[in-house]
Amino acid sequence: MSLLISSAALSLLAVLAVWLIGRRDPAQSPLLTLGSLLTLLALPVLALLPKLTVELPALPLSAQSGNPSSSLSLFLLLWMGGFLFFTLRMVADLISLYRWRSGSLDPEDPAITRIVEDCRQQLGLRRTVRVRFHPLGSSPCIAGLFRPVVYLPLQSRSWNDETMRMVLLHELGHVARRDLWTNLIAQCACLVYWFNPLVWWLRSQLMAQCEFACDARVISVGTDPNHYATALCDVAEASALPQAALAMAGRAPLRARVERVICRHRPHHSLLVGAALLLTVSASLGLSVVRLSPAQLSLAGTSGQGMEGPSELYTPEELALRSNANPFPAD
Repeated sequence: MSLLISSAALSLLAVLAVWLIGRRDPAQSPLLTLGSLLTLLALPVLALLPKLTVELPALPLSAQSGNPSSSLSLFLLLWMGGFLFFTLRMVADLISLYRWRSGSLDPEDPAITRIVEDCRQQLGLRRTVRVRFHPLGSSPCIAGLFRPVVYLPLQSRSWNDETMRMVLLHELGHVARRDLWTNLIAQCACLVYWFNPLVWWLRSQLMAQCEFACDARVISVGTDPNHYATALCDVAEASALPQAALAMAGRAPLRARVERVICRHRPHHSLLVGAALLLTVSASLGLSVVRLSPAQLSLAGTSGQGMEGPSELYTPEELALRSNANPFPAD
């Protein structure tokens, strides 16, 4: 149960830190949120470290748990059921993603290949990224950890070169930032802590922060902010996508993204984010190596509390006479 308490305390601290910093700048760096999720995943490993036992004041027997092992067994049974459910859902998303790949079409326009190469050079991306059209998609998205593929809706064939370039810059920005791996880490944290709504909130915040970061990257390579904001609104009709995919128009408030793009001169709080991350990691280490142990009251001590023992009522001579006395003097 100590691991459960530690994870709950750490997730609460991380949510407060992310929320407080996010009030100043919703497009904050994902470093704090990602670090918090990584620390949560490391808690089971940190639990194996040697413990520093801190004894609490003794509790009466009535206040102590009657059978903690049965409660722990019940919790583990429920956890395994939830873990299996969300694991199967994740596998279903991967199967859906595989079907997306098999049902997609290669682009026939060589201009798209040329735009992809130009975007790769602008972002300094060395990896090869394929572009395919999907008949069921309504929003551009990126998927594939080892072989990333940009999926475009069929209506994107009517986009002009500038709109296509902005969309591809955004999607390739996810590849350059390794956001697909970030998404995998967040999904694993939700698998382990599926019962904790704070972890799910951290994941949603992390995905939104990744979208903000890719928007900023598109603007940083010389894209006109007003044109890019218009493109965001044009592709905002996002369909239901697999959880392993990242969409240009998904997982972040559109209004906040447009405001961030247009009013891009915001102060960065890198020092504040670093301090919050350091505090979160330090707190997790402290919660992992400290074990609280209530002192046990012996049964003799509790039954005789407030009563004087025989040695306090008689002198040693009287005790010796009583022990040697014959209880039946007539015999």
